Amino acid sequence: MTISAVIPTFNRRARVLQAIDSVLAQTVPVDEIIVVDDGSTDGTAEAIEMKHGPSVNVIKLENRGVSAARNHGIHKARGKWIAFLDSDDIWLPTKIQRQLEALSALGSESGLCFTDNIFSGDPALQLSRFQQTGFDAATKFGTLDEPAEFVVGWRNPFVTSSMLVKSSLLQDPYGFDEALVIGEDVDLIFRLGFRTTFCFVAEQLVQMDRDPNRDLGLEKLLATRDDRRYDSIERMYVKWLAMPEVAGTKYEQPIRGLLRQDYYSSVEAKLHELRVGPAFRRIGRLRDLGDSYGFIAYMLLTRKVRKLLKSPAN
Repeated sequence: MTISAVIPTFNRRARVLQAIDSVLAQTVPVDEIIVVDDGSTDGTAEAIEMKHGPSVNVIKLENRGVSAARNHGIHKARGKWIAFLDSDDIWLPTKIQRQLEALSALGSESGLCFTDNIFSGDPALQLSRFQQTGFDAATKFGTLDEPAEFVVGWRNPFVTSSMLVKSSLLQDPYGFDEALVIGEDVDLIFRLGFRTTFCFVAEQLVQMDRDPNRDLGLEKLLATRDDRRYDSIERMYVKWLAMPEVAGTKYEQPIRGLLRQDYYSSVEAKLHELRVGPAFRRIGRLRDLGDSYGFIAYMLLTRKVRKLLKSPAN
């Protein structure tokens, strides 16, 4: 097995150096390290080249987002397997070793292997990713035949920085959706779940930075009522519903329900900002899903009352 580590980064000069160090510290080394600099302005590429020289392949791009950066890294990678690492995360030393052991023990059917993860920087986050999502890993290694169940049920134990994936599964048009500004990892995982079985390692082998004071960039923007949030979620669910693996299956109605929730959230956001025209266009999409005007009004009122009851003043 040949493995390429792909690390997208944007203005994280110090953190990406730590991420690279964690790759170099692996008990089983990867075959190449590719850092895709997505238009950084803080000297990221120069710092990497100064410290690591030709041992790390640094690719500079104009800023196009994390999905484009990952896809470019996938395209340039020579390895038969791709190991992703976000530039603010680190691998623990046996991460690659344990995944190779799992793939060897479980056979050749799995095209994706993931691990448990821990969090740093926020004392409130004491549970690992598996614990947070109720993922019951009863064995050291194991396989998932239907990972889509976890995605649709929003019990998602998968984290991009823990994923080791066959590169053949990531080639066009199966890579990251560059039109999504949120949920691009969830979208990829859902689609891959119909192309291969997943295997897991029930060990905490990735450390993810969750310092409340860190610069969240786009994540902070998308925590607001930004249209791109709702548009990306809509695109993702509409795309899933068009998949032949979804139409007429147990996944179709739950995904329609998730799409309906996105539309209601979008309508609420637009009405809050008094953008009546865009709100009514979203209401039209709820009508296409079968909701009557009366039911839509009832749901919007009910959602508003629930939020008021949950507010700190109450």
